[in-house]
Amino acid sequence: MRGWGGMVVAVVLAAALIALSGMVDRADRARRGAAAREELLYYPSGVWVRQATLGYETAAADLAWLRGIQYYGEHRLSDQRYDMIGHVMNIVTDLDPRFTQPYVFGAFVMSQELGQPQRGLELMEKGMRANPEDWKLAFETGFLHYVGTHDHAAAARYFARASALPGHPEYAERFAAFAAQRAGDRDMAILLWKRVEATGNKYMQEVARRELRRLGDGAEG
Repeated sequence: MRGWGGMVVAVVLAAALIALSGMVDRADRARRGAAAREELLYYPSGVWVRQATLGYETAAADLAWLRGIQYYGEHRLSDQRYDMIGHVMNIVTDLDPRFTQPYVFGAFVMSQELGQPQRGLELMEKGMRANPEDWKLAFETGFLHYVGTHDHAAAARYFARASALPGHPEYAERFAAFAAQRAGDRDMAILLWKRVEATGNKYMQEVARRELRRLGDGAEG
């Protein structure tokens, strides 16, 4: 019974991988024109592939990720249209929710190259729900707000969130303080610059004191 189960898994996995490989071949034959924009319409949903791979989701996610990078490269060199990038990055992250790079890559392509920052932010929110302790996703969401929607208040919130998560670099506090300052939130900016002053290196402590003086907090130095 155990051997039969293993055979079924192997057959299903092979079928899934062959199907995905076939999509790559179809895309290679349709690099130009409308067909190149339509090839990923045939890409199965991440939920379907996850069910089909039966424990091999990570391998399938890696293959889907490579396909997504290939798709981006093809269109980067041709029509610079990336209409399906959100679709494919959602598939990758459905297969492997802990794989954080596709969230960031897909979000920035949608925001900066498609001019659809809200779609990018939705993908980042999906990533943060799946990886609530990952400071990089929170930080990149803040950056996306800063450069994509120009919502400095939202950027400050996400930078501050990143600065509260394990493993964050010291510049997270700095970005949070600067964004809060740009948003006109003086009290938050003072609070965040004081954190930088208390925890930063010597250079950043001086930067924090300078910014606190500019904010009229009466910092000495």
